[in-house]
Amino acid sequence: MIATAAYALFDGAVNRIADDSGTLFPSPNEWIADPFISMWVNIGLVIAIMTMMIFINKTYNIPRTITLVYAYFFIILQTATPEITSQLCSSSVMGFIVIGVMTLMFSTFDLPTARRRVFLAFFLLSGAVTVQYGFAVFLPVFLIACAQMRILTLRTFIAAILGTITPWWILFGAGIISPQDVHIPHSINFIDASITLDTIIIVVTVALTVLLALAAYLLSLLKLITYNARTRACNGLLQLVAAATVIAMAVDFTNFITYLTLLNCCTAFFLGHLFVIRNSQRNWIVISAITTIYYAIYIWRIFV
Repeated sequence: MIATAAYALFDGAVNRIADDSGTLFPSPNEWIADPFISMWVNIGLVIAIMTMMIFINKTYNIPRTITLVYAYFFIILQTATPEITSQLCSSSVMGFIVIGVMTLMFSTFDLPTARRRVFLAFFLLSGAVTVQYGFAVFLPVFLIACAQMRILTLRTFIAAILGTITPWWILFGAGIISPQDVHIPHSINFIDASITLDTIIIVVTVALTVLLALAAYLLSLLKLITYNARTRACNGLLQLVAAATVIAMAVDFTNFITYLTLLNCCTAFFLGHLFVIRNSQRNWIVISAITTIYYAIYIWRIFV
């Protein structure tokens, strides 16, 4: 992944993402002007996401195994789209924050007193809206997640509301921003968007990833319902985030690349779970086929 990202950057095959989606502050693609530093910071974020995935698996047994195949799939899926690996972008920041918030929520199962963690989760999501409006999608998602984690009480709801309000309260109250600084980024739907070859390739990649996620989930469904309550709740949250991500990508088409790292992460978990459940000596054939397809997409994107 690092090699393909570096090649795409130095070859000039990938254009810098023009992302002005912050409601108050510049989007992550504008944070670092030096493209080389931007790439390495982004690679660091991707590795951090993979590390959190490994932590989630070891702590909460999402695929219920010690295998690292889900981390492998995440890196392979990332490699296919150099736009989200060769530069710091909203996609990596969203993946990092949302997976971090999911980790917080996993730790609250059947623990209504964990209101500070709920507050922190919503504080992070709401604060992130200032640099990328797409984070707003996950505020109601994680409120539903509170119910999945069996912690949705009046006090938990208040903690979520306070967590959502607090970043804006601090910014306005400290005079860092004024109401005039708030702007709503313009978004258009798929029909109105201009379609280029690069966009078509990425859309094909996204469609394939969604199909893999759906197939892996359906093939694992019967096994999922046999797990204990905590594992079902954790997998339910993962499924909820994946569904919200796919819907957001379809509705917010001009901003869909922002959600791609998170989609890749969820899909990697689903695939890892599938290969654990359907353990076979021939799994390497399917794994190799998926790897080849996503490498071929990279080649199509860069060299064709």
